[in-house]
Amino acid sequence: MKLKSLALILLMGVSAHSQAARLWASIPFIRGADLCAYKQAYSQTRSEYMREMTGLASQLMQSGAKGDEALDLLVTFDALYDKNVRLATQYKYMDVTLENTLKAYFDSYYRNFPVVNRKLEFVHMNNIRYIMDSINNGQRPGWIPNNAGALVDYMAYGSYSYAPNCRGGIQVTLTLVSSDGSTKTYQGQGQPSVVMSQIASTMFEDFQRTKFPATVQIGRRNLTIVGTHNGSVGQATSMRQAERACDNIYARLPNANELEAIDAYGDWNGGVSIGQTVWAISGGKVYHPGLMNPTPVRNPWSVNTKVYSYYCVR
Repeated sequence: MKLKSLALILLMGVSAHSQAARLWASIPFIRGADLCAYKQAYSQTRSEYMREMTGLASQLMQSGAKGDEALDLLVTFDALYDKNVRLATQYKYMDVTLENTLKAYFDSYYRNFPVVNRKLEFVHMNNIRYIMDSINNGQRPGWIPNNAGALVDYMAYGSYSYAPNCRGGIQVTLTLVSSDGSTKTYQGQGQPSVVMSQIASTMFEDFQRTKFPATVQIGRRNLTIVGTHNGSVGQATSMRQAERACDNIYARLPNANELEAIDAYGDWNGGVSIGQTVWAISGGKVYHPGLMNPTPVRNPWSVNTKVYSYYCVR
C-alpha cells in the first residue's frame, strides 16, 4: 500500500513545535580515582609481587647479568614505566577535551539525522565578549549568573578516571541536573578521543526518540499515539492479544494508512519507524514491509511470523 500524496505535507506539519531544552554549554569535570592504579595495587598480594620480581631477576641472571646488574635493570625499568604513566596521566586539559568532544558528537547526530524539532541544545549564558576574553586568557567561560535557573533547563557536571583495564582508556560519568532538581546520568568508557561519543549517542536517543503519548497531524486531524500499557511499542503473539491490549486503554490499533503516516515522521520527530518489523494493524490484519507486492497488508496466517509489534492510537 502506497502512502498518499499528503506525505510531504505531513513532515511539515509535525505536531506543535516545542522549544528545545537548554543545557549550559560549560561542563566542569572532576578528576576521580585512578582505577588502573587501584587495580594494579590490589591485583597481587605482596608475596605474589615478590615472586614475580624474583622470577624476572632470575631470567636476567640466566641471560648473563650479575645480581646487582639485574637489580639495577629492574629498578630502571620500573622507574621508566612510572615516568611514562605520570606523563600520560597529568590530566592537563582533559576536562576541555571531554566537554568539546561531547558537544561535537552530540551536534553531529542532529546533522546526520532528519530532525525537525530539536529537543536539547547547548547554550552559553555568558555574553560573547566575556566568552572570547576568557578563551583568549586561557580560561574557560564558566561564570554562572544568579538567574541561571531562569536561563537554562539543565546544568551538567562530570567525572573521569583512568579505566581499570589499564589500556589508556578512561571512564566518564556525566550528570545532568534539571531546574527542578531531578537528574539524568550517563556513563561511557573508552579512549579519550571517542569515549564521549557513547554518552552523546545515549543523550540524543534519550531526549530525541519519540515518547508516548505523542500527537501527530494526519491530513486535517490529529492522532495521538499512546503506545501500550507500559508506554512503549509492544509485542503480541496474536492479533486478538494486540487488539485487547488497545481496548484496555481505550484505544485501537492503527490502520495501514496511519501506520505509514506515522512512519513518515520517524523515530526522532514524534513518530514510529516501520523498519523491517511486522506490525499488527486494525481489521485483524498485519503489515509486512518485506512483502510489498501487491500490498504489505496481509492476513496473519499468510506470513511466517509468530510475534507482531504493535502500538495503540486514539
